[in-house]
This record gives sequence, structure tokens and C-alpha cells, in this order.
Amino acid sequence: MAETIEGDCGGEAKWHWYNIMNDLEVQGGLDGVSIDPLSIGDHSCGGETKKGTKFHFTWLHGKFLLVSMTQEEQELVEAFAKVVEYRPFCRYLEKGFLTFEWDTTDPTGRFAELQNDNKDMLQMVH
Repeated sequence: MAETIEGDCGGEAKWHWYNIMNDLEVQGGLDGVSIDPLSIGDHSCGGETKKGTKFHFTWLHGKFLLVSMTQEEQELVEAFAKVVEYRPFCRYLEKGFLTFEWDTTDPTGRFAELQNDNKDMLQMVH
């Protein structure tokens, strides 16, 4: 199953915060995720796992997902991968956060862009 999309706001797919928490638990197998209501934007929000990992993500349905976290929590990465139904292609450090990126349109081009930006510890992931 993919993200639980509700409604069509101005022609854009919406993945609401309550569906994000439910999808990560039910589809992704990661319980105990909470979303910070003050972090919610049109295509982003942040939260915390039950292990205490703080994270923020930006998402555009069927195109890309970026998840930044305070510490590596592979269960969080795996849960997002199960929900969006595609794997991250790279990881890197930025401003003290570990970031994983998913891209359905041009991961090779995006990786080259990240290399040009000299991202710390940039690695392809499988």
C-alpha cells in the first residue's frame, strides 16, 4: 500500500499528519511515532519516534521524500520505504542531521547535484 492520500487541495495530494502516523505504524511496522503539530507544513512535518529520534521530512507524492533525523534509526527509514513503496537512493550529513533521500524522477541527476553541493559523507544506499 502507498501513502494514505486524502482529498485534493488545489490539485495537490495531501498526506495528513494523522495518516502519516497511522501509515508508519500499520504499513511500515513502526509504532510510537508522534508528529509535532507546530511543525506541519503543506508538504512537510516533523516528529519523534518512541526511541527518541527527532525527524523532519519533506515529501511530494510520487516524486521525492527527504527524511532528516538526529540519529540513525534504520527502522524509521524502512517504515517510510514501505509506505511510499520505493527505496532511498542516498544518505548524507547536513547541519548535524542524517538525511536520507528518495527520488522517483532522477536519482542519478539528484546524486550528481548533491556531489556538486559537497554534502558531507554522501553515500549511495541500496
